[in-house]
Amino acid sequence: MDLMEPEKEQRINHILGSLTGMQRAEPGPFLYAKIRHRLVATATPVVVSRPMVWLVAAAFSALVLLNWRAMGQPSGADQADPASLDAVVTSLQLFPSNQPY
Repeated sequence: MDLMEPEKEQRINHILGSLTGMQRAEPGPFLYAKIRHRLVATATPVVVSRPMVWLVAAAFSALVLLNWRAMGQPSGADQADPASLDAVVTSLQLFPSNQPY
């Protein structure tokens, strides 16, 4: 391990020593009252029109209904048609391997 050079160590000690005697910054006595007053004075209530509420409710209801209908319908991939499976087996020549050669 390298020892620190005396000049660097003195500089670090000088910098750290310069913080002694400093006091923490204190806010002005009325700062919090001013901030609260500005927040209350500039806060305006948000008003949403009745037609907008109905439009959002209708869109949400339509989305729920469409999802419910999509979940309720069986997909075509779940149902296997034996005739179409036989056609695929025949066209790809996928016969059982238990036939003697």
